[in-house]
Amino acid sequence: MLSIHKSRQCSFDHPGNCDRESKHYVNCPLDYDTKMRLQRAALENDVKMPVIMKAAIDQFLTGWNAFLKAFCLR
Repeated sequence: MLSIHKSRQCSFDHPGNCDRESKHYVNCPLDYDTKMRLQRAALENDVKMPVIMKAAIDQFLTGWNAFLKAFCLR
């Protein structure tokens, strides 16, 4: 399964100047039940699967960042 993650591309000369977004494709293996749940969510909310995958990855990374902060690993 592929999902789209957008990030800002900034110049090294002017770090505050982000002029464009780039797309990075992520290969994300899923078990059958998880894939079906995410496909159902996409269908019920009338959005495409990459939107659901980006939201799921963002949610996962939010929890991961909280874990790292809790254990002073970041």
